[in-house]
Amino acid sequence: MAACTPEVEATTTTPSTTAAVSNSSSTTLEPLVECPPIPYVVSELPTRVTGEAADLGAIELDEFTAIGGTRSVFWVNAEGELAIALIRGTLPPLDWPGERGAVDVAGTEGVVGPHDDGKWVAAWFDSDGSDRCDRYTMVFYPPVEPFEVESTLRAITRP
Repeated sequence: MAACTPEVEATTTTPSTTAAVSNSSSTTLEPLVECPPIPYVVSELPTRVTGEAADLGAIELDEFTAIGGTRSVFWVNAEGELAIALIRGTLPPLDWPGERGAVDVAGTEGVVGPHDDGKWVAAWFDSDGSDRCDRYTMVFYPPVEPFEVESTLRAITRP
């Protein structure tokens, strides 16, 4: 199994928004504050995962990874395609279309389940989840097997 160290390279999405108001003036909203580094160690990854993404510009963002103010870690396969994303600062933007089950992630209860497009998604939050940066989403991109999702989630710890 591939392993990951606690020192992970993260990417952050922080868009600035401008809103038009009457009388031809505009207001610029402050960008979301970037979440702190992800406080988890992922010590077991599926064998198809070869490491962390070296070229973050090559990662195509999607509905899970393109959320402002988040901090993400991306793992890729041998072809450099996105295999797993761990995102701090949001829960999934979509509800599960099918079955989902309970999962323990480093002593915290979460949920996990498949999506229609072949992705598997896990979500959990620290404390009561009221702080945006206490919310986590982990996306497993196809092809993925349920046992890979389970073993990866089970191997997540806090240092």
